Amino acid sequence: MASNKTVKVIGNFKVELGESLLMIKDLNDNLIKAESVKPFESEDKFKELCDRLEAKIKERVSAGKRV
Repeated sequence: MASNKTVKVIGNFKVELGESLLMIKDLNDNLIKAESVKPFESEDKFKELCDRLEAKIKERVSAGKRV
């Protein structure tokens, strides 16, 4: 069975999208957060989560905070 997984690395995190599961992991593959999503809206949710995470990291870096 082939794995249909989309992965994007953002800072110290990996955002992964399976068929109906959206996950945020650290770079050591430790799960931080997971959310079940409907397959027909999974790509949109993935893009939204990536955008929010990128914005949050940028905000913390510009404020001099640790990411």
